[in-house]
Amino acid sequence: MKRLNLGLSFIAALSIYSTANAQSLADALTNGKISGEVTSTYENRDFDIDSGTYYRSSAYSVGSFALKYETDIWNNFALTSKFRAYATIYEDDDNSNTGTGKGDASSRFYETGTNKNVDIEELFLSYEPNDNFSIKAGRQFISSYWINKTNDAIKIDANIENTSLEAIWTLRNGRVYARDYRPVSKVNSHDGVFQIALNHKFNDMFTLSAYDRIEPDIRDIMGAKADAKLGDFSFGIHYASSKEDDSSIKDSNLIHLTASTTVLGFTPYAGFIKVDEEAAFPGWTSSGETIDPMEEGDYIYEKDAQTLYLGVSKSFGNLSSTLLYGQTDYLSGNDKRKVKETTLWLGYPITKKLNANLGLTNVNEDENSAASDLNQINFTLAYSF
Repeated sequence: MKRLNLGLSFIAALSIYSTANAQSLADALTNGKISGEVTSTYENRDFDIDSGTYYRSSAYSVGSFALKYETDIWNNFALTSKFRAYATIYEDDDNSNTGTGKGDASSRFYETGTNKNVDIEELFLSYEPNDNFSIKAGRQFISSYWINKTNDAIKIDANIENTSLEAIWTLRNGRVYARDYRPVSKVNSHDGVFQIALNHKFNDMFTLSAYDRIEPDIRDIMGAKADAKLGDFSFGIHYASSKEDDSSIKDSNLIHLTASTTVLGFTPYAGFIKVDEEAAFPGWTSSGETIDPMEEGDYIYEKDAQTLYLGVSKSFGNLSSTLLYGQTDYLSGNDKRKVKETTLWLGYPITKKLNANLGLTNVNEDENSAASDLNQINFTLAYSF
């Protein structure tokens, strides 16, 4: 187990409260809920030509066991903890160098390989005095503009009628879940990253959002997003601009357009992402992003990149499915290049507690790219209890 300092702080805080009202806290602990899951994930990546450590054929299976405990609410406080243990089941090559470890599994599970590993997936204290205000402090999953996945963070959400405020400060970022394990590590040294977003719903048809992501001494990413709904049709436009503190690095911007509808049970959608002609956008920030819709999408934030994607989702009984195709034209040096990507995602509840998810991805690289074409399969079984 690693970096328990935040968790110990929360436990100490609860201990202080217990001296004031031990019986109430005891009830909250006794009435807590325990849940968990057992998972197994398999991935096969087949490149036409291996090149480097990341762009190489591999196959592996990793299992995990997660145990979660949530206290009952006490004086509007609650504590959530979740631990996940990993074990490598199979590797096609257990001696391969993936750049992040030894063995095929270490390409997605950085500190596993053939060794067992346990880490904290969630450990946060929440305070929610009413439906319009909440604070979460500690390790938690976040999905916001430029902060997502597993974070050691403080997150505040507030609502006043049709206006909502989201404020985040994250110190560490990583991935701790069934399909991926990347140890939570510091973001921007000791300064972390701040993000504040304001959202206002004018009516049932129109919503406007604005945000600022501040990475002290490195950059700011500011943006605005407008969403509109007309009947079964939805539209969105998102503009973001990065301002670099280092004058030797060029500023950049991007625009993201989206549209979707529902027809006869099908949900077709489309999007277009355009990056500045002068500089790549810092989309692969250390704390994440939520714009890229692709399974891979390695070139979406490159200089002068233009990405058009088309997708459709449909449920057939209990089977959910999404088919997504995307093409990115981007600039590499002075050369224009193109990459095409197609992914099919399928999900099926085998029982109420056992779920299966399958992903099939094909990446067709430009003939001048350093990487070759890729066919990828990922399959995950998860049993919840």
